[in-house]
Amino acid sequence: MLISFIIPTYNAIKTLERTVASILDQQMETDYEVLLVDDGSTDKTLALAQKLAHDHPKVKCFTAGHGVSHARNIGLAHAKGTYITFIDADDHYLPKTLPQVVTKLKQTDSDLTIFSFEHGQTPVILNLAGLDHEQSLALMLSKPTNYLTAWGKFFKRSLLVKHQLYFDEELTMAEDSDFVIRYLLACETIISSNLVIYHYTIDTPSATRTFDETKTARYLTALAKLKPLIAKSSEPLTTSFYKYILIQLNIIAVRTIYPKNNPETSQEKKRRLNRVLQDPVISEALQKISLKDCLTPHLLPGLFLKLHWRALAITLFKLRSQQNYNKENSSK
Repeated sequence: MLISFIIPTYNAIKTLERTVASILDQQMETDYEVLLVDDGSTDKTLALAQKLAHDHPKVKCFTAGHGVSHARNIGLAHAKGTYITFIDADDHYLPKTLPQVVTKLKQTDSDLTIFSFEHGQTPVILNLAGLDHEQSLALMLSKPTNYLTAWGKFFKRSLLVKHQLYFDEELTMAEDSDFVIRYLLACETIISSNLVIYHYTIDTPSATRTFDETKTARYLTALAKLKPLIAKSSEPLTTSFYKYILIQLNIIAVRTIYPKNNPETSQEKKRRLNRVLQDPVISEALQKISLKDCLTPHLLPGLFLKLHWRALAITLFKLRSQQNYNKENSSK
């Protein structure tokens, strides 16, 4: 069997059938399986998943109930494909793309194959051409929102089994990045394709788009767990990890401190930001990264913080939060 498609589901009654159909409707000349893992849905998603499994021999249904990482791990435990890939239950594959994926996988036999995707209606082309393994990892670390998602990638099951790689079920933020980075450190060959195969939906609720005051600590926990893995790496890789940390700082500030639906006062938000900046992982990244390495749009808040222009950094966090709010509400 070539591919195992793992789809964690939670209250996805409106979109799950479309997601599964985007796989089954493509004429792939290879054996594959679709593993639906319900994470304790409170609507009729589980019943729909069971019906899909009953109606289609390639679809199997399992249950979980302890978060998306646990659901994905249940899928990994039952998968039999040479390659593993993950799909969110509100996303789907673009028509006529999966046969091309099959051809690419058979031709290259890479440990990790990364395909491009569309974010809403915007194509996001992922390109690692000409880069060696370390350079690829460095680029992926410095652009995590594009490169470190679990979906859109095809992982070798043999490598996952050999290194006992699973999703960390203690993490509830940045768990995709944690999994992908651990896999990247274990694999040897990485290739990318500019073929856009995956549609990422932006009009459904997400764990990163709802306010929860505990998210800040959960992001910091994820960073603390990753740091020892990169600590002994080369200087370019360490620098890229500092970039990754500062991008996560931006996400923390925009999504957990300054979102539009945070009811805290300005002073309470400043105190929360101060606590984040005092975190050892964050403070080390701000201290050791150079000003030159912060001269990109995503890292401007880090530049301002290094220059002790905190008010400017906060203004930028607020502007980005407003932009996110406008984008998410205009898509509904």
